[in-house]
Amino acid sequence: MSTGSASETRPWLVLAGCFLIATGFNAYVFAPASIMPPFVAAFDIDKPAAGLSISVVFFAWVLLQVPGGLLMDRYDNRRLVWGGVLVFLAAAVAGLFAPTYPAFLATRFVGGATAVFLWTANANIVGRSFPSARRAVGTSLFVASAPAGVTLAQAAGPTLEAVIGWRGVVAAYAVIAVCGVPPFVGALDAPIRNESALSVETFAAALGDRRVLAVALSSFCAYSLFVFFNSWMPTYATEVIGVDAGTAGTLAALLPAMGLAARPGGGWLSDRIDGRRRPVIVAAFLVVIPALVFAAITTSVVGFAAALLFAGVGSQLGTGVFYVYVEELSPAESGGTSLAVLLTLSVAGSLVAPVAAGWLVESVSWMAAFGFGGLLAVGGIVAIVLVPEA
Repeated sequence: MSTGSASETRPWLVLAGCFLIATGFNAYVFAPASIMPPFVAAFDIDKPAAGLSISVVFFAWVLLQVPGGLLMDRYDNRRLVWGGVLVFLAAAVAGLFAPTYPAFLATRFVGGATAVFLWTANANIVGRSFPSARRAVGTSLFVASAPAGVTLAQAAGPTLEAVIGWRGVVAAYAVIAVCGVPPFVGALDAPIRNESALSVETFAAALGDRRVLAVALSSFCAYSLFVFFNSWMPTYATEVIGVDAGTAGTLAALLPAMGLAARPGGGWLSDRIDGRRRPVIVAAFLVVIPALVFAAITTSVVGFAAALLFAGVGSQLGTGVFYVYVEELSPAESGGTSLAVLLTLSVAGSLVAPVAAGWLVESVSWMAAFGFGGLLAVGGIVAIVLVPEA
């Protein structure tokens, strides 16, 4: 192979490795969602407590976002990812032997702590591996690893549970992350560090930018909706629609699967309307609202599937646009910090949604949980319309 050919192949090998690592992580995050009934029965817990199994991962992510960013600024990101994969694998294996629910949550917290490296550092590595002309393509493809992982978890969970048990399901997806290490290691031969330093002081200063904060709050609502749907729709399908666990997992897989097209599609659409970001984000929330209403009132499998298709598109159409928008609104010297603010609040939404929805289902009704989703959609619109066009 010629040097030119090798240099053209290298970014794609890096992307393949990072994509597999992030896919395995995202499948692990949502692994309990498609197997809630046996999971709840095994630990004798209620729905709000079960939601903690997903929220605790995002809690660790939020808690360690800024410290992780500081490490990314100071150390080779490749080594951070290698270490992150090892810790992630250890946490997944430890979950197999956790004797109590608090102990199991502790393993999930440790697994979630690796998100700063398995997601954020990998995104940085992919962006820096592609030439500037293809950087957007490479990054958008990497971001699709999130819905790819969630789709896998929703679709494969019930089938795997019948073969290896629910504990095996939660741990199994770490194997995918390990498979991503060889191409990752083989293609990266030089250290990768961030150029812009992220400190607690600059992070706090970025919080004072009302435009960035408004975009981040809207993203908080969008991520909350995405996690709400993916956490509780499999259970809703079995308890209310009346399908078996396997069918429920297949139906719920429609949600993240839509992100494979919606995430890059939102960016494409935004560019097609002269680079305007706000209309795409508003449109995304407007798609979610009728999807929530229809999911709440339909009793047919076909109708429910249609509602999930629209919910999957609406909850993810603006994902990539949020990243671009906040960069455009920020001064060049604080763009990285503003992205950290965006990601921190976005993940915080993922932390809140599973527990809040679980409490509403357990204490009030499923209709109240769908109402909560509606409030998130309206809140996302209100936040984003307060931002002036860039």
